[in-house]
Amino acid sequence: MTESLRQEGASQANRILRWILPFLVSAILLVWLLSSMNVSAVLEHFTPDVASLFIPTLLVFLIISLSIEAISLVWVVSQYHSFSSRFMAARMKAASYLLGLINYALGAGAVALLLHRRSGIPLPQAAGSVIVISLFDLGSLLLLSLFALGMREAEESVLNSSFIILATLLIFAGFGLLRASFSLGPLDRLRDLKIFEAARTLPIPLLIRLGVLRVIFVASFILFTAGTLYAFGVSIPIWPMTMGVCVLLMISAIPMAAAGLGTGQIAFIAIFEKYAEPEILLAASLTMSFGLILSRAALGLIFAREFTSEAFEARAEIAK
Repeated sequence: MTESLRQEGASQANRILRWILPFLVSAILLVWLLSSMNVSAVLEHFTPDVASLFIPTLLVFLIISLSIEAISLVWVVSQYHSFSSRFMAARMKAASYLLGLINYALGAGAVALLLHRRSGIPLPQAAGSVIVISLFDLGSLLLLSLFALGMREAEESVLNSSFIILATLLIFAGFGLLRASFSLGPLDRLRDLKIFEAARTLPIPLLIRLGVLRVIFVASFILFTAGTLYAFGVSIPIWPMTMGVCVLLMISAIPMAAAGLGTGQIAFIAIFEKYAEPEILLAASLTMSFGLILSRAALGLIFAREFTSEAFEARAEIAK
C-alpha cells in the first residue's frame, strides 16, 4: 500500500513537473535575455502608435490562420467520416490553443482527442489526420526556406541549404513509401497502421490543395511578422524575412519553452540582428508572442469553453 502511494505520488510529481518546466525555462531565458539589455530602451518602444498598427495586423492574422486550420481539418477528416462543419473545426482548434501554449505537440494532441470524442473518429485516424497537416506545415517551411535561399543574394552556407534540401527530400520520400504499391517487407505492418492511413490514402489532388493551403498559412505568419516589425519601424527584405521566419517557426516549435517564449526571442534577435537594434527586436518579438498568447487564450476560453475543458480532461486521462 505504501509503495503504491509512493509511486502515485511520484507519478503526480512528474506530471506537475512536465507542466511547470516549460514555463520555468521560459522565465529563466527571458530573465537572462533582459539582463543583457537596456530594459528602459526596450520599454520605450511600446507606444500607442505601435499598438494602432499591431492590433489590426494581429486580428487579421488570427482570422486567416483559424480559417485555414478549420478548412484543413474538414478537407482531411471528411475523406473518412461525415465531418463538414468548419465552425466546429475552428472551435476545436481554438480549444487546443491553451494546450498549444505549452508546446505544439500538446495542442496537436488535443485536436486529435476532440475529433475522436466529438465526431466519433477512431483516435488513430484522428491523430493521423492531424499529423498529415503538421507534416505539410513542416514541408511548407522547408520549401519556402529553399525558395528563399534560391531567390536571395545571400551568403547562406552550403551546409544550411544542403540540410533544407535533405529534409525536404526525406518528407517527400516518406510520403512516397507510405503510398507505394510494392511491399516493404517487415515495414508493411508499420505502414498499415491507422495513424498513417490519411498520409497513405488521401487523394493526390487533395494533398496538392492541402499543400497550397498550408503554404498560404505559413506565408500569413511571415506577413504577420513583417507587419509587426513595420509597426516598430523595421523593414526587412522579403527573402531574408521569409528565410528568417521559417527558421524561427521551427525553433519555436521545439517543446522546451512555453509557447516558444525565451527561445523565440533569442532566435528572433539572432536572425534579424543586421536590421535593427536588439532592444527593438526584443520589443517586437515580445509584442508578437504575448499578442498571440493572450488572443489565442481568449479564443480558447471564450469561443470554445466546453471544448477547452474537454481537451484538458482528455489529456489528463491519457497522462494517467
